[in-house]
Amino acid sequence: MTAVRSIHPRVRRGFTIVELILAGVIASLVIGVLTMSMSQIIKSKSISKERLDAFVRADVALKNLRRDMISILRRDDLFFTRLKIEDDSIQTPRGEFNRDEILLFNHRLRASREIDYNGEGVEYETAYRVDDDDWGPVLWQRRDALPDQYPTAGGIVTPISEGVVELSVEAWDGEQWLEDWDSDYDGLPHALRISVRASGHLPGESAWDAPIATLRTIVPLDRVPPPDDVMEDQLQQLIALLNNEGGDGEGGIGLNADGGEDGEGAINNDAAESSDGPPDINTILNELNTERPD
Repeated sequence: MTAVRSIHPRVRRGFTIVELILAGVIASLVIGVLTMSMSQIIKSKSISKERLDAFVRADVALKNLRRDMISILRRDDLFFTRLKIEDDSIQTPRGEFNRDEILLFNHRLRASREIDYNGEGVEYETAYRVDDDDWGPVLWQRRDALPDQYPTAGGIVTPISEGVVELSVEAWDGEQWLEDWDSDYDGLPHALRISVRASGHLPGESAWDAPIATLRTIVPLDRVPPPDDVMEDQLQQLIALLNNEGGDGEGGIGLNADGGEDGEGAINNDAAESSDGPPDINTILNELNTERPD
């Protein structure tokens, strides 16, 4: 009798529900980590680009400002030159930002208009200010081909650099940095300190939500003292102040514009006068310090 061997086909074993769920969880974690990594890379790249744009914008604005300020007209007669700084500021979501305005007479060799001949000289009337338009804050330049009796009007207005959110200009008088300056009364300062802040925002975005770059430089100038009439006016104010402080009684400092004496201990103003102009303030101050009673 021959035995018959039964042959049973092999049954393939599939994945269980638990294995499928575990594989899905692991795949989800891997995809989530990859997604977060890619988003961080893209965000870092975007922030780096905005920072670079902010630096480039601030650098362009600072170079233009420095080039015009270093070429300011140096004249012994202040009638033929001008430097005026007006301090201003605005409130922003990031606090108070300076929005100074500056007007100056400077020289340059490049004409404002791109034509072969337009009758321009080498002296210009230049002004800078920061103002907002539909695309955000912009540094604007106004340049007039001829300094005239209307220094705040005329010329061509050109956008220099977009994204500039702050412009600060200060003048050094030899002792401190001043936020307001007018060469008609103060002469030309020893130096100018320029601070520019620019945002790297994209078009259509807020300038205050993007990184901001800050650049600063100092422009040295040749000091030109105030005109004689301004110095004389300052001297008269000083004399009036000293008379009020010293009084007219005994031991006081009595001083008048003619050099006369108002009381004992008065100072002869004629000794401080020179043959070329009004009395020198430093000479009077030195005399006051030596003759003031203890």
